[in-house]
Amino acid sequence: MSKLPRQPKAVNYTPQMVAVINSYDHFDADIAQDIADQIGKSRRSVIAKIKSMGLSYAVKKRVAKDGSAITLKTDLVLAIAKGLDMDALDLDGLTKAPKAALSNLLINIK
Repeated sequence: MSKLPRQPKAVNYTPQMVAVINSYDHFDADIAQDIADQIGKSRRSVIAKIKSMGLSYAVKKRVAKDGSAITLKTDLVLAIAKGLDMDALDLDGLTKAPKAALSNLLINIK
């Protein structure tokens, strides 16, 4: 049985598209969207290309629904323990409480 010759792999990003990416000195979600609009690709595709080229990409920080910084329940329990001048191990299991309840408790301790 003879092998068929391999077809050349389709080029997903042309040299011109790569040049557009290389024209930027830093990358984040907004810049990736700008590049995507310029070259006709999705933002996710542009981000993947940026990373595959070994360029540094700044990931957007996660925020809560209200726009505030993400706070872990573990951090709240540690702050509660500190506010009560207790060992955090004595509050084992408190991390299973709802985050809103922990936040309210911490606010009322201080």
